[in-house]
Amino acid sequence: MSSATPQLGVKMSPAEAKAFVDGLNKKVIQRWDERVTKGQFMSRFVRGELPLSAIKLFFKNWGNFTVEINTLIAASYHKHIGFFKRHPDLLGPLGAKIADEFIHPKPPGHVLVMLQTAEALGLTKDQILREPMLPEARAILDFKRGLLWEGTVAEWWFSMLTEEPIGHWAATWFKTLTTKYGFNPQQAVYFSTHEEADLKEHDDGVMGHGSFNRMVMQRILEDGYADTREGYTLEYCATAAVDLYGVMHRAAVELAS
Repeated sequence: MSSATPQLGVKMSPAEAKAFVDGLNKKVIQRWDERVTKGQFMSRFVRGELPLSAIKLFFKNWGNFTVEINTLIAASYHKHIGFFKRHPDLLGPLGAKIADEFIHPKPPGHVLVMLQTAEALGLTKDQILREPMLPEARAILDFKRGLLWEGTVAEWWFSMLTEEPIGHWAATWFKTLTTKYGFNPQQAVYFSTHEEADLKEHDDGVMGHGSFNRMVMQRILEDGYADTREGYTLEYCATAAVDLYGVMHRAAVELAS
């Protein structure tokens, strides 16, 4: 990895920027493994030992989270349009990424498949869409909202390094639900859809969301646009997001009846 450190106003070469993003991405994946994959929720879940009550409580909150986080991703197009005007080649992939969330496999997009899996878990639309979230589950959403509306372009986009590990996490959910909890593939469709969206090129050329996010981060560094507020760093924005996903999982285990 390059020893170059991002600084506001200092443009990194493409090689330096890629090396920094790749290095931080490895830290995020390692931290996800420590805080989520090896946590009590996922450890018990993959063994088929987690009570359905904890799974339902988690997904009730996760479903609500997915609706709101997708609207924030859409809002980032408006909030960061100045940056994307400087990089018009990214406008197409960004539009495709946002549209993918709302129209695949058909409108309202990922909300539709999320509700299909919620129904298979015995959750109603009102439980997902209208009931308050656990504070521990809302924490990641409010952190992301704060980065988008109060923070900088760099803070928001570096917090999005979590989309790649979420893709692998979704694959684990799909496998576990269908092999340990008696779900059929259609009932677990939310997770197969998310694995594809985050990790693979799909739907006639839509870039995997994780790959697109890293491309944006690299351009930010090449622009010398690594602006962060005091108390925030690029690494902090990325790793704090991981930690808050871990908090959501932990709460589901602790609070499930």
